[in-house]
Amino acid sequence: MVEPSSKMKEFATYAFAEVDKAKDVAAKNGFKIIDFGVGDPTDPLYEGAIKGIQQGAKKNAESGYPSYIGLKEFREAAAAWLRKRFGVNASPENQITSTAGSKEGVFHFPFAFLNPNDCVLMPSIGYPPYKAGTVFAGGIPVYYEMKEENNFLPDINELENILKKNKKIKIIWINSPQNPTTVVTPPKFFESIIELAEKYDAIIASDEAYTEMFIKEKPHSILEFSDDWKNIIAFHSLSKRSNATGIRIGFAAGGQEIIKNYRNLRTQVDSGVANAIQEAAIEAWKDELHVQKMRKMYDERRDIITSALKKAGLKYWAEAAFYIWVKINGSSVEFAKKMLQLDAKKKIGINVTPGKFLALNNAAYADKYVRFALVPSLQDTKLAAELIKNNL
Repeated sequence: MVEPSSKMKEFATYAFAEVDKAKDVAAKNGFKIIDFGVGDPTDPLYEGAIKGIQQGAKKNAESGYPSYIGLKEFREAAAAWLRKRFGVNASPENQITSTAGSKEGVFHFPFAFLNPNDCVLMPSIGYPPYKAGTVFAGGIPVYYEMKEENNFLPDINELENILKKNKKIKIIWINSPQNPTTVVTPPKFFESIIELAEKYDAIIASDEAYTEMFIKEKPHSILEFSDDWKNIIAFHSLSKRSNATGIRIGFAAGGQEIIKNYRNLRTQVDSGVANAIQEAAIEAWKDELHVQKMRKMYDERRDIITSALKKAGLKYWAEAAFYIWVKINGSSVEFAKKMLQLDAKKKIGINVTPGKFLALNNAAYADKYVRFALVPSLQDTKLAAELIKNNL
């Protein structure tokens, strides 16, 4: 029998795959499942991006392999968007590179900088590829806490204590707005962590995939808080901003040396993102109207579910992104199972992600929460709200 590697065995079951498995069991029992589990938008890809793909396919019909770092026009479009959105000037020549969406970018980044047994500091509750990319790159995950008593914000004193004790930390992952807690990082934290990274010679890797999913106040990018990005890289994606999970495109922007080394890694990993996809992204980065419509749509769904949760007496966080982080009584896994068969009479259930699955270090306190991703249709969102009001 052919055995997978020990690292593959450790990550044989991706957390969201477990959610899908539980959902399938309920569906086989005849239940209609309203799926708030995986954060995968069900609304259509931005129309301008579709036209960009069509035109890009013709334009690049004889172009051969795409650029490892992204088309010049793509990098210029990303730079223009950063300048307009955050007021920062990133050079398309040496401070921006394309990625095949956030997940691929996040997973592969540690490979460019870790030696065996180097460490990566990351949130105790967060996006699983922070941990997976570290481990597969031969690194060791180290965690900082994300607790309710601190509004799920990292404690800068805890971070410094960890960095003082562990001289092998090479990368620090941060995320704002946060998945899954929805919390938005305040400017003061960005300023403080930049100082820490410089003091302890670590790279800050800022996952900013949800910056365009806000309610009123625009979230910041870490790029805004320093004129010298030698220790900084930020990851952006069209997946959520433009409902573009299916075309896999994003970019990373940061210090020249960091981007240089990351680009060098990417020449070994793949052959770049398809030119037609990059043409779609160029169109998407230029248009803000569809993003405004996206925010309005999620605002409506958020209000519907939070109103139901409030009536059910449940505490929740819904600051930004398209998630709702809900505190529950008992085990998050048991709560999720109950939700899958919430209305046994009508055979309708709701799928949510147990907080336990998002605890990268198996933190017990994560088991007190579940995550709703606001991806079902408006009609199904209203139906789910009624189920919550009547059955919880």
